[in-house]
Amino acid sequence: MKKLLFVIPTMRMGGAEKALVSLLKSLDPGQVEIDLFLFEQGGILQEQIPSWVRILPEDLVTRAMTLEFRLYWKDLLRQWKLGAASARLWMKMQPSIRKRLHLKAKANWCIAKRYIRHLEPEYDVAIGFLEGTADFYVIEKVTAKKKIGWIHSDFTGRRLLESERSLYKKFDYLATISEICRQAFISVLPEVGARISVIQNITCANDVRAASAAPMDEVWDRSIPHLLTVGRLEHQKGIDIAAKVSLILNARGLRHKWHVFGAGSMESQIETFIHENHLENTFSLDGQKKNPYPFMRRADIIVQPSRLEGKSMVLDEAKILGKAIVTTNYPSVADQIIDGETGVVTEMTPESVADGIERVLTDSVLRKQLEINCISSINDSEQALQAFYRLIAQ
Repeated sequence: MKKLLFVIPTMRMGGAEKALVSLLKSLDPGQVEIDLFLFEQGGILQEQIPSWVRILPEDLVTRAMTLEFRLYWKDLLRQWKLGAASARLWMKMQPSIRKRLHLKAKANWCIAKRYIRHLEPEYDVAIGFLEGTADFYVIEKVTAKKKIGWIHSDFTGRRLLESERSLYKKFDYLATISEICRQAFISVLPEVGARISVIQNITCANDVRAASAAPMDEVWDRSIPHLLTVGRLEHQKGIDIAAKVSLILNARGLRHKWHVFGAGSMESQIETFIHENHLENTFSLDGQKKNPYPFMRRADIIVQPSRLEGKSMVLDEAKILGKAIVTTNYPSVADQIIDGETGVVTEMTPESVADGIERVLTDSVLRKQLEINCISSINDSEQALQAFYRLIAQ
């Protein structure tokens, strides 16, 4: 039996986190023994981790040096970790200071790692399940016979600092969630081309369907169409685009109620836009939902206004539930959606997204066909699971 370690910063609601839960649920505890190290415990998805997975104790310094400054810096002071606290303050301030002094950028991990302890057990395989600090932690703070880094993002147009490049070159293997993501990462770091493979996110269709049957904790007015977006309130997810789309739909006289499930750094900015444009009755930020699936099942359209995605868990879940989908044309969307067959793909502008939503809302034949095509589309999760077993056996 192989002893595996997974590392991920948090179990807050997010695509990589949901993918990890699905993977862990799919693995056979008779074949693998698993430890999970979280930089922060208590995320909304943590309770979904199978009971046979051992969650390692949280480390205060690792948490404070890698996660949000505003949440955890004072914890270092309270514990008299003054060196770490000073370093974390410098990490917070350095982008503006370096820009002002015309200094070269330096990855925060190079500073943070000096204060983060080494994880003691030795593993057969250690897996950083999210690009960035989780991957770097596995390379420099874990002892394992084999190390795997996981890339959940599309690196198109991005670049790595030299310190980051050197770390990714140290992995025995890398995995990513789509062929487009694989090619994008190779374009950034060609040296790893032979070691990076595609393992798609696993979506447990039966779990999604069962969860969607739960009762909703609120009443929706069924006289108007309901749109639903699930995603972090971050620039990448395009929730600010969605708010502008709602304004356009109102101007066109298209009644609707748009629910957004998620949290993030753009919340106050989007709330301000909502209030300034009197969108309170049509566009609402409803926070994170522990179980969004009953709402997804009852929504008329699932809208994904993202600027960038690796492989969207939400789109896979929407297809399982047979929902009409409107999504933007970020680079990897074609891995999941065929325009006009399993969804409507729009340009990445508020006007184009509004056109796509209007098309689905006013064409009942199109909407029904999208729903039928989605629910009958193939779920490749079993192939992905077998690909994971082959990867850890190499």
